[in-house]
Amino acid sequence: MKPMVRRVVGRLLFLVAFVVVLSACRVEATVTVEVSEDGSGTVAVGLELDGAAVDALSGFDDRVRVDDLEAAGWEVVGPTTDGWGVGRMSAVKRFDSPDRLGGVLAEVAGPTAFRDVLLVRERSFARTTWRLTGVVDLSEGMDLLADPALAELLDGLPFARTEAELALLAGCGEAVCAPADSFALVLVAVLPTSRVDDGTGASEQIARWSVDLGDRSPTLFHATGVLEDRAPRMWMTISVIAGGLLLLVVAFQAVRMLRARRGVPDRTVGRTPPRRRSTEIVEEPPAPAEPPRRELRLVVLGGIGVVWDAGGDPEGLLVPFVREQGGVVDPGEVADRYRAASLGQMSSEDFWASVGVAGSVEALDAAYLSRVRMRADVLPFLDRMEQRSMPVACLTNAMLAWSELLRRRFALEGRIEPWVASGGVGARKPSQAMFEALRRMSGVAFGDMLLIDSDPSTLEAARGLGMSTVLLRGTALVPADFGHPVIDGFADLFRTRET
Repeated sequence: MKPMVRRVVGRLLFLVAFVVVLSACRVEATVTVEVSEDGSGTVAVGLELDGAAVDALSGFDDRVRVDDLEAAGWEVVGPTTDGWGVGRMSAVKRFDSPDRLGGVLAEVAGPTAFRDVLLVRERSFARTTWRLTGVVDLSEGMDLLADPALAELLDGLPFARTEAELALLAGCGEAVCAPADSFALVLVAVLPTSRVDDGTGASEQIARWSVDLGDRSPTLFHATGVLEDRAPRMWMTISVIAGGLLLLVVAFQAVRMLRARRGVPDRTVGRTPPRRRSTEIVEEPPAPAEPPRRELRLVVLGGIGVVWDAGGDPEGLLVPFVREQGGVVDPGEVADRYRAASLGQMSSEDFWASVGVAGSVEALDAAYLSRVRMRADVLPFLDRMEQRSMPVACLTNAMLAWSELLRRRFALEGRIEPWVASGGVGARKPSQAMFEALRRMSGVAFGDMLLIDSDPSTLEAARGLGMSTVLLRGTALVPADFGHPVIDGFADLFRTRET
């Protein structure tokens, strides 16, 4: 961070420190971090000086210049003095994304006062959680608030006093104390949350920490805000309704088959036929119910290993790329972060930041996606499907933005529709929500779909819904008693169906 930026806001705290040593009073400066539901927010620095402190400065309104604050993007209110002699001043600056928060806080009192600041969004089913963590470290004491340029002009004494003189001005006398003991910084975190108990909508979760200047022990801060999401809850409701309807259909069909096997009992047994009727009416049992007719109307492809080449690296393409860019090396951590991104819980910008990769988001996306290759037999397969007027869809666990970029790059828009990505649904295969999204977007019943995937668990879930399934073999070994047809490429699929 440039020294001038640090001095811009630091001037407010420098002024407070100067007041402390002149007036021997206890002064607090408040730094408030307020986070919105989308991860943007504000950082506000507020100062309030009592009458004694204002008198010690010989006035307050004309003692602070705010031009440099405003030039750095801070909105300044004050300085003003009310009728009781209390001086007030505040400065507010916005941050437009979670990864910008640390930089704005660093402008308050330098990069060491607020460090390891991390604002992270975590999404689970029907819930979004914002977590704010970091460290407040004021162990540098009065030096933290000093202006390096001013200290150089004053022979290394930023307050124009030695430590002994500052202690005397602070009222220590013969007692053992330090001027920094009179100054405290209050950090307030305001995170969005939902009041699901009374239905009043979004609310706020407020946490507060107070740290004395010169405290040798860093203070860890952690705040959490929880928001209830409506979209995932809607998919849960859809899944429950669909499951209930499926059970009703199965129960109805079971009753019909049972009646067909047993026959309908003759309700005329034991009755005397009417004398005036000359024709005996015999009620015949209904014919056995025929099983529903299946017709292949949609071929569904998986993502990695089916449309996209999985590559030869056992850790895939993403882990080596992150390592090359200087990010985290633990493959499990990279996988966890990508799983959250593929659920729509973070953007690609948030993802790269979470794995420690810096740079332009557009450049990073392009560099990584340039490594993705489409299987060589996909386009010939699509050509044959078009010749047969057979629609092809895709069901993939992937970040929505990356899926759209790859579709445009390989000109697959219009050739594979619908394209159902987990990042747009908020669930991953083999979750039933993904299959339900596919059914609704395609308008095709599960029994009329054929799924070609490389993941056995996804095939098992699909078969449970009534879909036909085929495993596209990858590098993993397939057990001899595997319950799904197995192919090594799309050409095998045609040979299997034509012989």
